[in-house]
Amino acid sequence: MKYRIKIITYKNGRKSFIPYKKWRGVWIGISWDGNAHALNEVDCEKRETALSLIDKHYTGNNKRQTIEFEYINK
Repeated sequence: MKYRIKIITYKNGRKSFIPYKKWRGVWIGISWDGNAHALNEVDCEKRETALSLIDKHYTGNNKRQTIEFEYINK
């Protein structure tokens, strides 16, 4: 998979980092939980945060394997 981080530098020196994944020739954004969507752009203040979102997507953290419920009776 191919990933990129778009870096936007503002006039006051602040930087913004937006993680993307290439899917079928189009760059799509990666959300806070690691999901990739076409209409999703997450604006991170740190490069490390953008890299951690890419890691979440790469490791498959965005796909649910099982859903469990725990019931508690008192």
